[in-house]
Amino acid sequence: MQRPTRTFYLINRVNAAVNVQMERILKPLDITVTQYTCMSRIRGHEVMSSAKLARAHRVSPQTMYEMITNLEKRGFLTREKARQNKKQLNVSLTRQGHKILGLCDRKIDEIEPLVFAGVNTVYHALFRELLQTVIENSTRGEVGEVANDAEPLAPLRRRVGK
Repeated sequence: MQRPTRTFYLINRVNAAVNVQMERILKPLDITVTQYTCMSRIRGHEVMSSAKLARAHRVSPQTMYEMITNLEKRGFLTREKARQNKKQLNVSLTRQGHKILGLCDRKIDEIEPLVFAGVNTVYHALFRELLQTVIENSTRGEVGEVANDAEPLAPLRRRVGK
């Protein structure tokens, strides 16, 4: 009997396929997917340390430093030393950074509906919730409770009215 495809494998395939689409649509703006996600993460905070950004993107501090330097030279980011810790550099978006990020968002808005074509709004909302749960479970320090398969589709059935 053949084992079903691992969910991790499917998540990885989706991630790779989405990255290809994002790379294609962001290329004319001369922004990489990593730069876009980095600036998006910064936008959600007033300021963020470059070390925290490196951890969040699973890259070395040196790699993040190089990316931040590139974005800073292009006028999209500013860096300044933290008040409490002079060794820590905090990063924030400039007005120009917000502008390019807005352009990127509009480009991504063009392709996201195509990727989710055929997925109704209820399933799409549920998918987002499930992804958030998986992210929370994956980023916790310890492994959480094992999935309970007693009634795995109950929340889904309630949402879609079945």
